[in-house]
Amino acid sequence: MKLDPTVMRTMNRQDFKVLEAVETGMRNHELVPSPLISSIASLRHGGTHKILSSLLRDKLLSHDRSCGYDGYRLTNSGYDILALHTLKTRGIVAALGDKIGTGKESDVYLAANSEGKQVVLKFHRLGRTSFRDVKKKRDYFMVNAVSKNKKHGTVFKTQPNSWLFLSRMSALKEFAFMKALNGADYPTPTPIAHDRHIVAMGLVRGVPLYQLHSNRVSPAQAESIFEQTIHIASRLVRQGLVHCDLNEFNCMVDLSGVQSVIAGDDDVGEHYVRHSGMSVATKGALSAHAPLQKFSTDGTGEIVTEAPPEPAELLSNGEPKPVVTLIDFPQMVSTRHPNGKDLFERDVECLRRFFVKKLKCIPEGGWEELVPSWEDLVPLDSVAGAVGKEEGG
Repeated sequence: MKLDPTVMRTMNRQDFKVLEAVETGMRNHELVPSPLISSIASLRHGGTHKILSSLLRDKLLSHDRSCGYDGYRLTNSGYDILALHTLKTRGIVAALGDKIGTGKESDVYLAANSEGKQVVLKFHRLGRTSFRDVKKKRDYFMVNAVSKNKKHGTVFKTQPNSWLFLSRMSALKEFAFMKALNGADYPTPTPIAHDRHIVAMGLVRGVPLYQLHSNRVSPAQAESIFEQTIHIASRLVRQGLVHCDLNEFNCMVDLSGVQSVIAGDDDVGEHYVRHSGMSVATKGALSAHAPLQKFSTDGTGEIVTEAPPEPAELLSNGEPKPVVTLIDFPQMVSTRHPNGKDLFERDVECLRRFFVKKLKCIPEGGWEELVPSWEDLVPLDSVAGAVGKEEGG
């Protein structure tokens, strides 16, 4: 899905008021009639129809007459523009850069605030063609699906049919979890702000775990990465949470070990925007997408003159200790969930399979020493409460 924010340059306050009016009307209408849009927008001198035409031209709205009247709905682009406008007004974002990642349910962009510091914007994009079973598998999408009526009892409505609403709920939950985990000193991106389906967070240097290969990672580093990921999963379980999707796609790894050093230093951090996660011993690796063995220039052609920062910690063999950062957690559940144990064991098995097959990592003492059992992590009263709830329900 292509995002074109340049349309914001020609939009005025009235255009955004009409977009917000359509968004408000979509709470109760699949297609919002134009008289309702005019009523909600309450433009002083009218002109709603002219603005609707310009928004249709820019593909921020879609028009449909199949319902018997002129109905309008927000497109994904229109929802993007509304969220970006709010973040811009709040001073969170001043410029939007390139797309740096694409997932099954999100797009990730690089951005900058008014001070020039780089941030990351994650656009939740639920409803992709290949990922439409999410309505059945995510319990928090049933927020508006159940209505309690004193006269008729509990009424089960149809699930929310707007993917924009579902994306907003997903982003809201992820931001809440990120803020809570970051406040508890978990290795997560720094949460900055949230609006609609966009989550703004700090930039994490490194590469996704799935992009690492056995020829780029030593056995000691691979074992350290596995220990850190299992420690994160175990710590979450001890505090009553199961990640449910802890795999090689949801972990960022910095092999150079300098993530914690440059994250809190604005002067150093901005020199390594495209940090590849390679070892600092590789010349140019801190600012290029790939190692540069023969040249001392970064990915933009600039000469690398500053000395690279030192790793925060070293392994026993003298190599930098990799830094693992946890990302993407809108699907987390409580350990009291009836399937909590199975979900935890599935996460562990996904990680173990990746490290064995791709990184060729097999610990000398076996996996049992590194992977704690569910019974060792969850208190017995929590297990009994979850079982009793399942049997009683």
